Amino acid sequence: ETAIGFRNDAGGWELRNPRFKGSSTPKNITTLDNGSDTTMVFEGFIDFLSYLSLKANPTPAIDATVLNSVTNLQKAVPFLSHHRVVHAFLDNDDAGRKALARLEESLPSSEVIDQSVFYRDHKYLNEYLQEKQHQQVQRKQQPHGHKVR
Repeated sequence: ETAIGFRNDAGGWELRNPRFKGSSTPKNITTLDNGSDTTMVFEGFIDFLSYLSLKANPTPAIDATVLNSVTNLQKAVPFLSHHRVVHAFLDNDDAGRKALARLEESLPSSEVIDQSVFYRDHKYLNEYLQEKQHQQVQRKQQPHGHKVR
């Protein structure tokens, strides 16, 4: 059985395949430090990869932080606090809204921008990407016939 792995800052791994979602210890955040004063924050790495797919940009110039669980939010604060602007791509659920509020409280000198409004009809960014891809496939399958007189 094959799985995709995403390494965290402490050497642990987040692991996924269609039938499995798990992690190895130690559980921690994943940061990508490009020396920017702006960072993005995601709850999980699938949403981070979804963002990269939506932007068609595998190497963003700004920093990125993947919490690997909202329970890791406080572990991310030291890294996030070095940034003037924090773009939050958190889930559209209770846990995501609470995490956003904690983020705003924990980063008084940073501008925290809630990006979840762009996928407000979806629980998370990956769900939005999947629907967008599904719509594109449906459009391609529409017949492109001409009116015959």
